[in-house]
Amino acid sequence: MTTRHIISIKDFDRDSIDRLLDHAEQIDRERGRSNALNGKILAALFFEPSTRTRMSFESAIARLGGTSLSVGSVDACSMAKGETLADTIRVVSGYADAIVIRHPKEGAARLAAEFSTVPVINAGDGAGQHPSQTLLDLYTIRQSMPIEGIDVALVGDLRYGRTAHSLASALSLYNARLHTLSPNGLELPETLATELGEKGM
Repeated sequence: MTTRHIISIKDFDRDSIDRLLDHAEQIDRERGRSNALNGKILAALFFEPSTRTRMSFESAIARLGGTSLSVGSVDACSMAKGETLADTIRVVSGYADAIVIRHPKEGAARLAAEFSTVPVINAGDGAGQHPSQTLLDLYTIRQSMPIEGIDVALVGDLRYGRTAHSLASALSLYNARLHTLSPNGLELPETLATELGEKGM
């Protein structure tokens, strides 16, 4: 069986996202009554500062009956002694049933997935992607209105804002109308803007 990772929102089609959001809705309705992850361990590897993302994953696994192990910085693990990310992932995947990783280097989550024997969830990699935040954003929107065809404004640092990159890509699957406003030099990366333009955004 192939291990399914959550590395980039671009790895998902609309049906997959909708099924995931449907499942999240079911879990939300049963809050406090599920032991779906009883006995499961989540390894939280956060090599960049995080409060909300890290605690949301730790809270989620606990609410579903599992537990978490965490590393809060490079200084707190063997990478400080020169161990590679690949070796760290090989070892940690032996301790846990899934890994959630935040890393300052773009592409680190995909690299982690290559060396992991368990599912890897990208909680932000450099200026790359933040698919878990996008899934939460879509879930939140869906609680108030249908996602299909909505108008969305992305404002601020769109060049390095990984949350904006992931959300824009996901919204293209829902025929959303995207409006952007950013300071000069911080516009959406050209490759992403071109990709969105080809999808009619």
